[in-house]
Amino acid sequence: MEPSAGDARCFGCGPENEAGLHLDFRQTGTTTVECIYIVPAHLCGGPRTVHGGIQATILDEALGKAAQAGFADGPRRRIVTAEFSLRYRRPAPLGEPLTARAELVRVEGANVFVRGALFGSDGTELTTAEARWKVTGLAEE
Repeated sequence: MEPSAGDARCFGCGPENEAGLHLDFRQTGTTTVECIYIVPAHLCGGPRTVHGGIQATILDEALGKAAQAGFADGPRRRIVTAEFSLRYRRPAPLGEPLTARAELVRVEGANVFVRGALFGSDGTELTTAEARWKVTGLAEE
Protein backbone atom coordinates (compact mmCIF):
# COMPACT_ATOMS: atom_id res chain seq x y z
CA MET A 1 0.00 0.00 0.00
CA GLU A 2 1.66 3.17 -1.18
CA PRO A 3 1.31 6.28 0.99
CA SER A 4 -0.24 9.30 -0.71
CA ALA A 5 1.93 12.32 -1.44
CA GLY A 6 0.76 13.92 1.81
CA ASP A 7 1.86 10.87 3.81
CA ALA A 8 5.44 10.74 2.49
CA ARG A 9 6.84 12.21 5.74
CA CYS A 10 4.67 10.06 8.04
CA PHE A 11 6.74 8.64 10.93
CA GLY A 12 5.09 5.22 10.55
CA CYS A 13 4.91 4.61 6.81
CA GLY A 14 6.51 7.58 5.08
CA PRO A 15 9.34 6.65 2.73
CA GLU A 16 10.76 10.21 2.91
CA ASN A 17 11.08 10.33 6.71
CA GLU A 18 14.70 9.42 7.39
CA ALA A 19 13.97 8.87 11.10
CA GLY A 20 10.71 6.98 10.49
CA LEU A 21 9.85 3.29 10.70
CA HIS A 22 9.18 2.86 6.95
CA LEU A 23 6.39 0.36 7.58
CA ASP A 24 5.25 -1.28 4.35
CA PHE A 25 1.68 -2.60 4.47
CA ARG A 26 -0.04 -4.89 2.03
CA GLN A 27 -3.74 -5.42 1.72
CA THR A 28 -4.62 -9.05 2.52
CA GLY A 29 -8.39 -8.79 2.03
CA THR A 30 -11.05 -6.24 1.22
CA THR A 31 -10.68 -4.54 4.60
CA THR A 32 -7.60 -6.21 6.11
CA VAL A 33 -3.92 -5.25 6.05
CA GLU A 34 -0.63 -6.71 7.21
CA CYS A 35 2.95 -5.60 7.72
CA ILE A 36 6.03 -7.55 8.77
CA TYR A 37 8.66 -5.47 10.53
CA ILE A 38 11.88 -6.05 12.48
CA VAL A 39 12.23 -3.37 15.13
CA PRO A 40 15.81 -2.07 15.39
CA ALA A 41 17.65 -2.18 18.74
CA HIS A 42 17.64 1.60 19.26
CA LEU A 43 13.83 1.46 19.71
CA CYS A 44 14.03 -0.69 22.83
CA GLY A 45 11.97 -0.16 25.95
CA GLY A 46 13.84 -2.67 28.04
CA PRO A 47 16.43 -5.34 27.42
CA ARG A 48 15.57 -7.07 24.11
CA THR A 49 12.03 -5.61 24.21
CA VAL A 50 10.31 -3.18 21.82
CA HIS A 51 9.33 0.12 23.43
CA GLY A 52 5.59 0.24 24.14
CA GLY A 53 5.21 3.52 22.26
CA ILE A 54 6.71 1.95 19.15
CA GLN A 55 4.27 -0.98 19.44
CA ALA A 56 1.46 1.58 19.70
CA THR A 57 2.76 3.41 16.64
CA ILE A 58 2.94 0.23 14.57
CA LEU A 59 -0.61 -0.73 15.55
CA ASP A 60 -2.00 2.79 15.08
CA GLU A 61 -0.54 2.77 11.58
CA ALA A 62 -2.00 -0.68 10.86
CA LEU A 63 -5.45 0.36 12.10
CA GLY A 64 -5.30 3.48 9.96
CA LYS A 65 -4.42 1.49 6.85
CA ALA A 66 -7.34 -0.87 7.57
CA ALA A 67 -9.67 2.11 8.04
CA GLN A 68 -8.58 3.51 4.66
CA ALA A 69 -9.05 0.10 3.01
CA GLY A 70 -12.76 0.37 3.75
CA PHE A 71 -13.00 3.35 1.42
CA ALA A 72 -11.01 1.92 -1.48
CA ASP A 73 -13.98 2.16 -3.86
CA GLY A 74 -14.37 5.92 -3.55
CA PRO A 75 -12.26 9.03 -3.19
CA ARG A 76 -9.46 8.95 -0.62
CA ARG A 77 -10.77 10.13 2.75
CA ARG A 78 -8.96 11.99 5.50
CA ILE A 79 -9.37 9.75 8.54
CA VAL A 80 -7.83 10.47 11.94
CA THR A 81 -7.55 8.51 15.18
CA ALA A 82 -10.33 9.55 17.59
CA GLU A 83 -9.96 6.84 20.27
CA PHE A 84 -7.26 4.21 20.69
CA SER A 85 -7.10 1.34 23.16
CA LEU A 86 -4.06 -0.89 23.54
CA ARG A 87 -3.41 -4.02 25.57
CA TYR A 88 0.12 -5.29 26.08
CA ARG A 89 -0.19 -9.04 26.53
CA ARG A 90 3.43 -10.21 26.23
CA PRO A 91 6.79 -8.48 25.64
CA ALA A 92 7.51 -7.82 21.96
CA PRO A 93 11.06 -8.96 21.15
CA LEU A 94 13.58 -6.83 19.28
CA GLY A 95 15.45 -8.14 16.26
CA GLU A 96 12.91 -10.66 15.00
CA PRO A 97 10.05 -10.33 12.53
CA LEU A 98 6.84 -9.02 14.05
CA THR A 99 3.58 -9.04 12.12
CA ALA A 100 0.98 -6.31 12.50
CA ARG A 101 -2.49 -7.25 11.25
CA ALA A 102 -5.58 -5.06 11.27
CA GLU A 103 -9.12 -5.13 9.99
CA LEU A 104 -11.99 -2.75 9.56
CA VAL A 105 -14.86 -3.86 11.80
CA ARG A 106 -17.64 -1.43 10.83
CA VAL A 107 -18.45 2.08 9.68
CA GLU A 108 -21.16 4.14 11.38
CA GLY A 109 -21.51 7.49 9.67
CA ALA A 110 -18.20 9.31 10.12
CA ASN A 111 -16.96 6.75 12.67
CA VAL A 112 -14.74 3.90 11.50
CA PHE A 113 -14.10 1.04 13.95
CA VAL A 114 -10.99 -1.09 13.54
CA ARG A 115 -9.02 -3.68 15.49
CA GLY A 116 -5.67 -5.34 15.15
CA ALA A 117 -2.79 -7.13 16.81
CA LEU A 118 0.95 -7.47 16.81
CA PHE A 119 2.23 -11.06 16.57
CA GLY A 120 5.62 -12.62 17.26
CA SER A 121 7.47 -14.73 14.72
CA ASP A 122 5.94 -17.86 16.28
CA GLY A 123 2.39 -16.48 15.87
CA THR A 124 1.97 -15.52 19.54
CA GLU A 125 -0.30 -12.52 20.05
CA LEU A 126 1.80 -9.85 21.77
CA THR A 127 -0.25 -6.65 21.73
CA THR A 128 -3.84 -5.93 20.73
CA ALA A 129 -5.54 -2.69 19.78
CA GLU A 130 -8.98 -1.32 19.01
CA ALA A 131 -9.76 2.15 17.76
CA ARG A 132 -12.38 4.51 16.49
CA TRP A 133 -11.25 6.64 13.59
CA LYS A 134 -13.13 9.69 12.37
CA VAL A 135 -13.66 10.67 8.74
CA THR A 136 -12.95 14.40 8.55
CA GLY A 137 -13.37 14.91 4.80
CA LEU A 138 -11.69 14.17 1.52
CA ALA A 139 -7.91 13.83 1.61
CA GLU A 140 -5.75 16.28 -0.27
CA GLU A 141 -3.26 14.53 -2.49
